[in-house]
Amino acid sequence: MKDIFQINSNKASSKVTINSFMMGSLFFILTLIWTLNPSKFSVFIIAQIVLAIPMLFVSSLAYAKIGHWEKVELWDILGWFTNNIGSIFILNAVGLMTAQIYKSIAVCYFALLILLMAVYSIINVVYRRSTLKEKIFKFAFFVFILALGGIVPLFF
Repeated sequence: MKDIFQINSNKASSKVTINSFMMGSLFFILTLIWTLNPSKFSVFIIAQIVLAIPMLFVSSLAYAKIGHWEKVELWDILGWFTNNIGSIFILNAVGLMTAQIYKSIAVCYFALLILLMAVYSIINVVYRRSTLKEKIFKFAFFVFILALGGIVPLFF
């Protein structure tokens, strides 16, 4: 795992801030959904919004440890997985909400996400060839969670 995860305390600090903002936004979105009518939204949408909150919360806790502990590799791994799963759940929820009215736009949305993440990964590798294994793993993980929670439900 060491060649996939590289610890960066500055990046970890930024993620704690971003996660806090995202969690606050998710609570607002859930309140709005409950106010409007939760039965208008699929269980896939609501579940991913709800599950993103603890993922981002635990990610923030794990990343906060990086600045204060001597051994941080496991905190970094936990933070990375929970941060990415929570973030991808949010991306999936947006795509699935869009699909309830415009399925073709949702398909374009997911395709664009995959394309842009591929470009992002390629640029990282171009600048630092040593990150190839890391970027392949992270891209594959991204596509897997995106497909499982966002793309596959489009067809059911």
